[in-house]
Amino acid sequence: MNNKSYTYNGFTYEEEGNKENDGVRIIHNKPYPDKVHKFYPINSYSVDALVNGYFYASHTFELNDYLDGNSFLWFSSNPLSPDFYRKLFDDVMPLDKLKEFYDADINRENLCKGYISTYWEVISNLSGIISLTANENNILMWSHYTQEKGFQLSFKSNLLEISLNEKIGKGECFGLFPMNYTSNLNPIDIYDFDSMHIPFFYATNVKSNKWAYEQEWRFLIGKPMMGVPYSKIGLNTTKDFVTSPKNRYTYYDRGLVEQITLGMNFFTAQDFNLEWSDDRRRFKVSPKKGKNNWNYESHKKLLIYIYKNLNEKIYHSGTKYEIDDNSVHFLIRTKERLNIERVGWDTYVFTRTDEIIKIF
Repeated sequence: MNNKSYTYNGFTYEEEGNKENDGVRIIHNKPYPDKVHKFYPINSYSVDALVNGYFYASHTFELNDYLDGNSFLWFSSNPLSPDFYRKLFDDVMPLDKLKEFYDADINRENLCKGYISTYWEVISNLSGIISLTANENNILMWSHYTQEKGFQLSFKSNLLEISLNEKIGKGECFGLFPMNYTSNLNPIDIYDFDSMHIPFFYATNVKSNKWAYEQEWRFLIGKPMMGVPYSKIGLNTTKDFVTSPKNRYTYYDRGLVEQITLGMNFFTAQDFNLEWSDDRRRFKVSPKKGKNNWNYESHKKLLIYIYKNLNEKIYHSGTKYEIDDNSVHFLIRTKERLNIERVGWDTYVFTRTDEIIKIF
C-alpha cells in the first residue's frame, strides 16, 4: 500500500502533495496540442453552451462508452483498512452499523464492493468530464457528434486551459490530459493506495483503443453537488440525485473561440429558406418556422450569435478533389471562410471568400 504513483500503458499517474484535495499529475509522451476542438449537434443545449460560453462537465453515466469512467475499473485484492470506511461513512452510519457493514463487505465474496460502489457515487457527484479532441476534421467525429448538421468550435489549447482555471470559482480544473487508449481495460487495485486519487484519475483516463481515432483530450472538473443521474444507466432503479444542471456548467472566455465551422448539411432546404445568387458566390438563408424544423429557435439563436460575435471566424465544411502521385483523383474535406451579412430580422447573406483550408 501507500503507492504514490502508478504506471500503465506508458502513462504514469503521480499523486501531487499530501493534502486531501490534491490532484494527480498524469505523465505521458503525447505532444500538447496547439488547438482543441468541440463538436456539437444542433440543438438548444449546444447553442446555449456557445452563447453563454460554457462546457457541460458530464457525469460518467452520461458518456457514450459505458466502460468509460466506470467503477468496474476498480477492485481490491485484499480487505481495505477500516480507516477507509470510517472516512466515507462516519457521518451517515452509526459505529455499530459501520462495523457490521465493514465485516460483511471485506469477505472473500464481496471484496469491498460496497465501499467501491458508494465511494464512486460520492466522488461522481463532485466531478465531471469535459471531452475535446485534437483531431480537427475526422469524418467519424463529424458523423457521430454532429450528424453533419451541427458545428465545431476551435480553441487555442493553452488559452482555454488558463481561462477554465480562472473561471472555475470554488471548483478545481485538472488537465488538459490525453486519453490513455489501451487494448485491454485493466482494473486498478485500490488496495495498493492510501487514497483514491490515483485510482479515480486512472479510471477517468483509460479508454479502449477502439476510440483512438478521436484523439481525445480531457479536463477533469471538481465542483460540489453536481448531481448523479442514476436513471441514465440500464437496469437501475435508484432515484437521481438531482441538483441544478448549471452546477455542471464550466465557463470560459467566449472570445477564445478561434473558429466556428458549420457542418456540410447545416443549411438544408428542410430547415432553411435557401436562395443562391446567379454566380453561386452568395447564398441567402432564413430558418423555416414550422413542425418540420424542430430546431427553428436554435438555428435563429445561433445565427444571431455568429453574426454579432463570430463574423470573421465562421467556416463552412466542404469537399475538394486532389490528385495523388499516380494522377488519380481523390476527395478531401475542406472548410471555407464565409462572410455574413444580416439583411432582415432573421435573414442572412453568406458570401464565399475562397479562403479554403484543406484538411487531409
